[in-house]
Amino acid sequence: MTRRRVASFLFALGAVLLLFGALNLFDDWTLEQMPVRFVAAALACGIAYLFATSRFPSAFPLREQALLLWTVAILLRIFALPLEPGDDFWRYQWEGKIQRAGFNPYVLGPADAQLETLRADFPAWGKINHREFAAIYPPGTELLFHALSRITDSPLLYKLLFAAADLGTIAVLVRLIGGPGRYAGAAWYAWNPLVVYSFAGAAHFDSLMILPTVAGILLLTRYESTSDSRQKWLLATGAAALFGLAVSIKLIPLLLLPLCMFALRSRAPVLLVSLGLPAALSVFYGWPHVPIWDSLRGFAYVTRVNDLFWWIVEETVWPNPRQKNYHYNVVIVTVVLLLSVLFWRNWKRGLMWVLGAALILTPVLHPWYCTWILPFAAWRRVPAWQVLSVSLFAYYLFWNERLFTLPWHAELWMRAIIILPPTIALLLLARRRADATAVAQEPQ
Repeated sequence: MTRRRVASFLFALGAVLLLFGALNLFDDWTLEQMPVRFVAAALACGIAYLFATSRFPSAFPLREQALLLWTVAILLRIFALPLEPGDDFWRYQWEGKIQRAGFNPYVLGPADAQLETLRADFPAWGKINHREFAAIYPPGTELLFHALSRITDSPLLYKLLFAAADLGTIAVLVRLIGGPGRYAGAAWYAWNPLVVYSFAGAAHFDSLMILPTVAGILLLTRYESTSDSRQKWLLATGAAALFGLAVSIKLIPLLLLPLCMFALRSRAPVLLVSLGLPAALSVFYGWPHVPIWDSLRGFAYVTRVNDLFWWIVEETVWPNPRQKNYHYNVVIVTVVLLLSVLFWRNWKRGLMWVLGAALILTPVLHPWYCTWILPFAAWRRVPAWQVLSVSLFAYYLFWNERLFTLPWHAELWMRAIIILPPTIALLLLARRRADATAVAQEPQ
């Protein structure tokens, strides 16, 4: 590795650290223009991240690569801890608080009259979003909120827990990638500004779902490579339990279960554990007598923001002035099942297609949703998703409503900022692979 390349890498890496730390100067979004400055700093940080990771010093000894990977990953998460949490965080605290008071979060929404006394004792009440809806998170998450609320109201504990799970994902990803390029590959996830901000900064809990999901995929790869029958059963059962834990935190891993059936083949029945675990935890909240999933169904039907695909359809052939979801979620499930069948011989490739299709077709795309696919994009080397994770920071311009005619309505220029960069990256990748295939087929 030349000195010039090392120097450019160090310069870009220094810019990543400096610009990410600068986000702390722009995190008070109650002040005019702060969201704009936050997005500008985040986009600049993301560009520096793409440059730095593409020049990761793979020629260094593995021990030095590991030290570099972990040092930068931990520093970035430390820089993120002082940032203001996202508005979802106050919902986490609220649902833990009412559970301590003996109320079922799946029965009573924050605006319910029975909770009036608790509202008066909750300073962040005005920050809670969607107060008309009861809890929409799976029971494993609600149990966690209950436990954390017994310890502290400080966002720091939540952030430390979510960041620790995120660091665990990096450790698993290093093993999943394997080989001499494992640290360079893992850096695409570990140093991603959106990943760091989402968990250690904004305090979203999705890292608790991502960790067991990636660990379950790791066990599936081990399952595929072993021939010992007993070992196969142990690995299959372990993977199913990890997927069950992930589903108990967030339902997204359910989309991967059809592919897992093809991966496990004759041992696919162990995936009943993946459904049984969240079902067992649901009993704590009165299921099946209490319809704990009704609120999620209602919420999923009406929420709509920042989609990548349906706005094109609606502005051309299918008007949707009220921005309702109609049957978009049915389309997602249908496409996921079709893709799972299509890739039944190559579940690893199918995994990227399933998650990618779900994100492209979802009628709601918050930036932290993109983190679901980023470990697998690093593993399977699909950089377009890393580029999208950078451009998605433009979403936070929604917090400056002065930029828009209607709040939470994305103008065409904003959609272009988010969609065009990953589209160009995808086209460049496709061309590069086509050129490589053509060279490989040339007669020697």
